[in-house]
Amino acid sequence: MRTLAVLVLVFAGFVATPADAREFVAQASDFTCISDWAKVRHTRVFNKNKRLLKKAIRILERDKPNKHFPVGTILQLWPGEASVKRGGQYDPENDGWEFFSLKTSASGTTIADRGITTRNFQNLECQPCHVAAKKFDFVCEHGHGCGELGLPDSVFDALQAGDSRCQPAH
Repeated sequence: MRTLAVLVLVFAGFVATPADAREFVAQASDFTCISDWAKVRHTRVFNKNKRLLKKAIRILERDKPNKHFPVGTILQLWPGEASVKRGGQYDPENDGWEFFSLKTSASGTTIADRGITTRNFQNLECQPCHVAAKKFDFVCEHGHGCGELGLPDSVFDALQAGDSRCQPAH
């Protein structure tokens, strides 16, 4: 009987899925008023799981290489684009990040495009720039090796403040 119990435990270890292997598939409803999200420097960060949100904030605040954001983390510099840590088997070469082009209005968010080949507001693919920040879990910030967007941070702050999803419904 003891041998059977050991075999069951060993088998369970092979079948169990580690927490980091889970996958988060973002829906339009996951992209809400950007001003309600935590802000670190000029980046907004969200995760539905409060414990994982705290971890994501800590990683962003400390800005140290070789740290990995938890699955389910959403990062936005402005309301029209997002990076989502999807995890699971999604694009392991880019540590599970998925890029989004979003359309926002007072009634909510629509996903215009998503994936590895999604293009930013400058019509450039997101992924090739983010690869330069591989040591920072593919998150672009000043000094991470990514190409600069050519806009001052104050522009992104203004875009965040003008997020139409944050306006009271009329």
